[in-house]
Amino acid sequence: MENTILDGASVGVDKSKTTIKDGKIFAFDHGGMFRVKRLYRLPFGAVRVVSDNTDKIEYPDEVMTAEKWENEVRLLGWVFWWSTIDTWK
Repeated sequence: MENTILDGASVGVDKSKTTIKDGKIFAFDHGGMFRVKRLYRLPFGAVRVVSDNTDKIEYPDEVMTAEKWENEVRLLGWVFWWSTIDTWK
């Protein structure tokens, strides 16, 4: 999610908001991996997962079928806040 949320940032997650609102940033558990991405609803229960990273070759959009989303993902909630301290490299 770099460009919006830098690697290592702290995030605030509203666990009461687990209904996808298109284009909002959500946190989710995908097979044991904590992920933070923009989500978009698609027909038939599918979900498009979008990274804000500018390198779309390394982080292309993903489309998860409804079956994959329901079986492999646990939506944790809406990311409403983040804080990043940039370091001098």
